[in-house]
Amino acid sequence: MDIRLRFLKLLGRWLDTISPTLLVNFRNGKLLKQVNATILALIPKVQLPSTVSDYRPISCCTVIYKTIAKIIVKRMQLVLHLLIDYSQNAFVPGRNISDNILLAQELLAGYNQARLPPRSTIKVDIQKAYDSVEWDFLIEVLKLFNFPACFIGWIEQCVTTASFSISLMVQSMGIFLVLEDSDRVTHVTISLRSCNGNMDYSYVTEFEMIIISSFTGNARNTVIKDTLAEFANISGLQVNASKSQIIISKSGQHEKQQILDLLGFQEGFYQ
Repeated sequence: MDIRLRFLKLLGRWLDTISPTLLVNFRNGKLLKQVNATILALIPKVQLPSTVSDYRPISCCTVIYKTIAKIIVKRMQLVLHLLIDYSQNAFVPGRNISDNILLAQELLAGYNQARLPPRSTIKVDIQKAYDSVEWDFLIEVLKLFNFPACFIGWIEQCVTTASFSISLMVQSMGIFLVLEDSDRVTHVTISLRSCNGNMDYSYVTEFEMIIISSFTGNARNTVIKDTLAEFANISGLQVNASKSQIIISKSGQHEKQQILDLLGFQEGFYQ
């Protein structure tokens, strides 16, 4: 029998048990730790794994938690297009991720021509964007968008009550990490928009990366540097300087070293 058909036949029995449990969790605004327990199954990527990087982790969460998270996501999808900036195309239905690629190419058009005004484009790499957003930042952003207190409480419970155990060779290693209130880390990624005075620069945000295009000049680059520092301080998302690059137009080569020293990024090249 097809596994999907077997699942559908069993689903009716499960609903009688799962539905009351879901209602209790939503009414009380609390999650049992057993509900938010996740098993990390380590799947070998090579025949004889010897290091952690030789394994591919797969998160196996409970059906109840997955259902709760799915319900919350479905509710939020109704207003997602109002919350996420127009330059972020990865999460919103109807937006095309290739639009940012085309826009980035347009921003770099003419960089090899010396007759155009000096410009620079910065590709900012965000370090471990998946798991470094601070809980306080997440909650404050939700409050800023005027989500109901109970809805914010549901999300807070989802990200703060998680516990993990490792499963290796079909054997569980027991709980090795419980996220308490003092551990300000979550697995939710948020795109933050910021503006500074009348400095003229455009940006393209994409998952784990920000592209900023600006005219060259110490004042503008200082604003960009300060804005990135403030963004990191507020959100907990850190810039990965070793993977970040700055592309300077042919007409701005006389300022190249000064810009590289100020921002601390590597020089990039546009073909």
